[in-house]
Amino acid sequence: MKNLLKNAIACAIVITTCFSCSVESIEEQQLLDNQIAQDPCADQDPQARITNNGTIAVTLQIATIDGTILHTVQDLAPGNTSSYLSFASGDIIFNVIKNTTGVSDNKVVFAMDQCMSYDMEIDSNNDLLPNTPVNL
Repeated sequence: MKNLLKNAIACAIVITTCFSCSVESIEEQQLLDNQIAQDPCADQDPQARITNNGTIAVTLQIATIDGTILHTVQDLAPGNTSSYLSFASGDIIFNVIKNTTGVSDNKVVFAMDQCMSYDMEIDSNNDLLPNTPVNL
């Protein structure tokens, strides 16, 4: 009788444990992981920022192709980086203005789509380094 009672209690514990656990399919978890890896960006607006490694302050204007100014970073001092600036998709003009005689301004135009980022950098000679936007 003692053994029967012990076996019944052990069986009840095992059955209770089985019913209280949930098991996820490995395939379901792998599918979810793949979806996250394939689309890290969820229709995020394009963005841009500028790093000034030059010797003079620069101003960045981000504008639409028709000239509408979307953002302005005024007088970014040497050694500083702006925050990321978001804007709507489309053909975007990035105008780097250097209010110093003998130093030319830079202007580039890119077609910016959702989930794109453009990091601009001014080098030690106060020139805009060649770079292109990347997908996030």
